[in-house]
Amino acid sequence: MSKTVTPTPKTMAELVELMGDKLVPFVQGDVLDVTVLSSSKDNIMVDVAGVATGIIPEKEFSATASRLKSGDTVRAFVMSAENDNGYVILSLKRAEKERLWNMLEQRNTAGEIINVKIVQANKGGLVAEYGNMQGFIPVSQLSFKNYPRVDGDRSKIQEKLSELIGQSITVKIISYDKPTNKIVFSEKAAGDADLEEKAKGYEVGQKVTGKITGIVDFGLFISLGDIEGLIHISQVSWQRISNLKDHFHVGEEVEAEVVNVDGGRISLSIKKLQSDPWQMEAKNMEVGSKVKGEITKVTPYGAFVKLSDNLEGLFHISQMGEGKKPEEIVEEGKKYDFEVLSVEPELRKISLKLA
Repeated sequence: MSKTVTPTPKTMAELVELMGDKLVPFVQGDVLDVTVLSSSKDNIMVDVAGVATGIIPEKEFSATASRLKSGDTVRAFVMSAENDNGYVILSLKRAEKERLWNMLEQRNTAGEIINVKIVQANKGGLVAEYGNMQGFIPVSQLSFKNYPRVDGDRSKIQEKLSELIGQSITVKIISYDKPTNKIVFSEKAAGDADLEEKAKGYEVGQKVTGKITGIVDFGLFISLGDIEGLIHISQVSWQRISNLKDHFHVGEEVEAEVVNVDGGRISLSIKKLQSDPWQMEAKNMEVGSKVKGEITKVTPYGAFVKLSDNLEGLFHISQMGEGKKPEEIVEEGKKYDFEVLSVEPELRKISLKLA
């Protein structure tokens, strides 16, 4: 009776096929401890789990590679279980990246604050480095302190942000995508313990005086001495303002009211200290009265009518006759006589029909 002879495996792949997971306790993508056998400028030879010899090519070195010597243990990422020469191919760089990703995921879950170093700037924000990984901080996610004050000149944003290159700032992770290596940080979300403590000295409804320190598209930055506040453009005036630089300048002193305190951020309002001209004029607007108004905008659902510098009414399509289109009834820029149908102060709404 003949005996079946098992061929002696000649390569690691054949050995793995023969012994399965009884032999090799690792697969591609694993991160494991390996022991350094020898080290040169071109590669590092290592013992892998006592069952294979691995090689770490120079392009896969990390910052610690130059300090490694025979007998040292180091974490490495398995890139390939075996190359043509039977070696396991490993990477220190990938292992470090995996370690950082795991740390990022843990800190993101816990909502922890981390320190990052600013390495680049562009018009959209800052590129920040965490270990050997990079993430992005959009301009909208910068704190009041680091927000670029360019007085409305957007072309200077990158120049202003470049002043932060080389600095370390505290941030939180607000999103990340491991497959694409995209990380988004927020300095605003990290907050500032010192500012938060100072902000506790302010309360909603409090009247304050401060100096304008910056003018941006969306509002005014105001120095209150020990802390800075923001007056959003919607809180500057009861009238619509399109360009703040036409009405304010840096260094000008303004009075405002605190409308919100959120962490270390204080929101202010100038218009809260002023009487609402809409409400004052609307009091004299009686249902059934006749008024003259100019068409400022025609839309599919009706036309907006300027009644005065402070009042605007709506000539709704339902008042135009069945099957009629607004552009067939009124023309933008022209004045017409209207009758007041309703005045709703709480909605700041005046409904009109043609007189």
